Amino acid sequence: MTKLILLIIILAHVFILSKLIFFPYPELFIYPYLTNHGLKPYSQILDQHFPGLMFLPINFDNLGMNNEASARIWLISIVLITHILLFLISGAVLKSNKKALLVNILYLMWQPFFEGWVLWIDNFLPLMLLPAAYFLYRKNFIFSGLLIGLAVVFKQTIIPLSIMVFLYILLSEKNFKKTAGYLLGLALPVILMILYFIWMGIFPDFWYWTVTFNLTVYAVSGTQIPTSFGFISRVLMVYIASFSGFFYKDKRLKIIVFIFLVGSLIGAFDRANFVHFQPSLPFAVILTSLGVYSLTKRKTGFILIAIYLAVAIWWQNVFYKGHISNKVFFFDDSTYAISGKIREYTKEGDKIFVYGAAPHLYQMSQTLPAGDIFVFQFPWFLSVAEDRIVQGLEKDRPQIIISDKTVKIEDVPIVDFTRKIDKYINENYQKIDVVGSVDILQIK
Repeated sequence: MTKLILLIIILAHVFILSKLIFFPYPELFIYPYLTNHGLKPYSQILDQHFPGLMFLPINFDNLGMNNEASARIWLISIVLITHILLFLISGAVLKSNKKALLVNILYLMWQPFFEGWVLWIDNFLPLMLLPAAYFLYRKNFIFSGLLIGLAVVFKQTIIPLSIMVFLYILLSEKNFKKTAGYLLGLALPVILMILYFIWMGIFPDFWYWTVTFNLTVYAVSGTQIPTSFGFISRVLMVYIASFSGFFYKDKRLKIIVFIFLVGSLIGAFDRANFVHFQPSLPFAVILTSLGVYSLTKRKTGFILIAIYLAVAIWWQNVFYKGHISNKVFFFDDSTYAISGKIREYTKEGDKIFVYGAAPHLYQMSQTLPAGDIFVFQFPWFLSVAEDRIVQGLEKDRPQIIISDKTVKIEDVPIVDFTRKIDKYINENYQKIDVVGSVDILQIK
């Protein structure tokens, strides 16, 4: 019976995700595409993230995630597997499949709410962190370390969690062999990643963009603190409720879950987007479920649970009113029309330049960036890379440029922070076609 209820919960979640707006990040398409077409990560594809499935030989592009339809299948598959992991792990540690169902119900409630309709690196992390927490609870330290190390390869914001788990093992076990086993597992994926980049001759570039750039340029101009009370209040409601888990009797379990909650939450605050809470959300709902089972044994518990449910239902109503739609960001009719226009003026493999328009138009039109240099056109990136972009344009002199000067990044017009690029285009190109706000320019 519990498995049937779980199936209903999962099917409900799949149905909800199929009816919501969808936002697959362009990076998941353009980075693997360029990697598979010979551009070197961090040296020619300038980015601040660890590689994950974007910059390694096995990546989203050659695994078949090439458009919005396949991306939605990936998102739904991730959520489905996360549900199964939550059920199996919660059932094992709580010794009750019935109790595990509450964890899945809360995940169904809050996963879409925290930008679960977005596909980004953060969505993948629970697939590694949940079994890592389970292996830590079972004292299988090497496997726990291996999975956390794999998560680090996806996103460097997991490094604080890896340190927290190391300190926990060190202080709780007081055993060098066990601590060393964890460190061995943790180091293996990271060392393999580093060796691969050394072999490619790009390790200095990798270090600059993922460490130096992040701690300097990005820390100053790229971070974004929460600006609305609504954002903060929604986070507090869900995450404060998780503190009720400390009423649960199994001290070791709640400490481990809390470590993973806090450790995976640290990376959520550099950009004020709910999707960055996806890695920590499964641990928040596990702790909340532990709290619910403990509070039901107290007289005041039912009052607190009733308040939680009332506020949750109100927020759910607000959320679904604004998010039920068939809209897919970056894959609308206009973007497909622009891609079609590019194909009219180019052939596969041609060098073009996309200025302001959707960055994955290279992938959609099977073209490549001029100068073999690609960077997302954000102010914090172009403050470092604009000269290289101009040099690439001068080197390849692409026949076609796709230009949208109406674009603003965080309310700053793109022409205001790309003056050198804009000047070069104005001096050397003329308009020959237009799609909406996007101009098709040809070299004079």
